[in-house]
Amino acid sequence: MNKLSRLVLPLACFLLLAPSRAAAKDYFLTIGGGYSPSGNQASLEKNVLFLQQLLTEQRLDHLPHDIFFADGQAAGRDLRVVDRNSVPKANRLMAEFFGTQRDLGLSYRNHQVSDVRGATSPRNTRQWFDSTGQTMQPGDRLILYVTAHGDSSDDRHKPHDTSIKLWNNKKINVRNLVGMLDRLPDGVRVVAIMVQCHAGGFARFIFNEADPDKGVSSQRRSGFFATVHDRLAAGCTDEIDEATYVEYSTYFWEALAGHTRSDKAIETPDYDGDGSVSFDEAHAYTVLMSDTIDLPIKTSGEFLRVHSEFGDQTDSDLLTRDTPYDFVLNLATPAERAILEGLSERLDLAGSNRSETARKQLQTRSRRGPRGRGRGRSWDAPGAQLRREIASEVEEKWPALANVLNPIAVDLVTTRRDEFIKAIEGHPDYKRYRVLVSKAPSRPDPRKRRVKFERFVRTSESVILAENLRRKNDGEKLSQYRAIVNAEMSSLHGSSSGG
Repeated sequence: MNKLSRLVLPLACFLLLAPSRAAAKDYFLTIGGGYSPSGNQASLEKNVLFLQQLLTEQRLDHLPHDIFFADGQAAGRDLRVVDRNSVPKANRLMAEFFGTQRDLGLSYRNHQVSDVRGATSPRNTRQWFDSTGQTMQPGDRLILYVTAHGDSSDDRHKPHDTSIKLWNNKKINVRNLVGMLDRLPDGVRVVAIMVQCHAGGFARFIFNEADPDKGVSSQRRSGFFATVHDRLAAGCTDEIDEATYVEYSTYFWEALAGHTRSDKAIETPDYDGDGSVSFDEAHAYTVLMSDTIDLPIKTSGEFLRVHSEFGDQTDSDLLTRDTPYDFVLNLATPAERAILEGLSERLDLAGSNRSETARKQLQTRSRRGPRGRGRGRSWDAPGAQLRREIASEVEEKWPALANVLNPIAVDLVTTRRDEFIKAIEGHPDYKRYRVLVSKAPSRPDPRKRRVKFERFVRTSESVILAENLRRKNDGEKLSQYRAIVNAEMSSLHGSSSGG
């Protein structure tokens, strides 16, 4: 054996026998479902199923994914479902022309989420962090998805301490969750996607005890939230038709999947052109594309609103809210530019003073449109007048239809259903009525347009606040902010910065 062999062989044996650190991996934790059967809508179940489908498509379904959903593995009927097509045609026509379509086709069944670990409860959640959570290693990442209901803070002095509503009307608030995260091993990273009402309060989980005055947690945390801490979120529905879903995670997951829930391809929101879609880009896609009442936020934006500020006329070093649009656009990230340019087009915003124009829109309340609780009644929908005329003529034949519980009305949806269907569908104006209903555009919702202006303003302000944080020259805060941004730019397949 030569001298080189005597040196190489022991080194090779040492490398083979020495303990090696396994590659960092992701753990998924999903908290989903309602607080009771009456508050456990079908869309909450479908949200979890969509994530499971996405992980399978992305070949990530081998990773640990623990799901707590509603009542867990119990056999009871815990899910509220509306399937109008399950209702016989005669009953559907009776409801449409002589009654109400509200809750038509409503039923309860056991949820169909597979591999559920247990019910949503504070105890089960704590136990997960004390068991599975303790097996995580430095560099591992927890991806926390919450698709549930949320509530505002119980403490008016701490409005950001909002909560997730769990089964049997239990709750986990922001401080509770922070306490659980604090128990994870050092070096574990956390990414949260939360779509419940008042979700934005959880953006403050980046701070120790969720308190900005106590500094940023040493644990690397980032997150994306359907809306701000003091607003309801869009989404929960009993309907089983996923094509009608418009809540936050519908857009967020489809951005990562490259297709909608109904498998229709989308234009991939790879705004920076690096060949993959980051969480930050999925969030930007959602802000731009979702037609809802939501005002989505992310952790870096929350950090900026705590630690940065706007300039004024007496401070020439910091940018003001009215910084010209082209200057703001030049400072924006690719994802922010996509939002600003896309919303400018949708809202007909132009010129250098777009932010000021958008803010003026928010200060103006529409004086037009119907008022009161009845504004969404079906009788106000397109074709309503023609429907009333058809119903009136059919009622002349069967006056008992004045009350759908009259015996004759009951007969018309049971033993005489063919006769009833023929009377409705055979009416000379029925086909024209159907055309009107099918072609009628949905009623424009001024709240949805208004919130798009808010999204534009918030995005523009975040760009300005980020630049002002740099100009304030606070190295520690700037480093903390950049760490949050880097975490937000990670993806399902890992970190953009290798961390």
